[in-house]
Amino acid sequence: MGLIRFLFFEKKCFVHSAFGHEMYFRAAGQLQANGVSFDAVRKINASSLGSAGSDIPFVRAAETNNAQYDFYVKKEDEHLAHQALR
Repeated sequence: MGLIRFLFFEKKCFVHSAFGHEMYFRAAGQLQANGVSFDAVRKINASSLGSAGSDIPFVRAAETNNAQYDFYVKKEDEHLAHQALR
């Protein structure tokens, strides 16, 4: 997905990483409250999971709690994003 994002989507810069769904919602809320549009890319550490995408409830919970969310914003919104996330 990184190559596809690089080739076809508008260029955005990385501003923040959040780990787990609670940190994701906190960061997303702060950005939205300040009017900053963003893209979030979810990454899962597959080595810490037995089988990604499993139907077993505790594995799905581990996927959510171990996920890394990287936030990207437009270059002109980078300063606003950093202020919003403080």
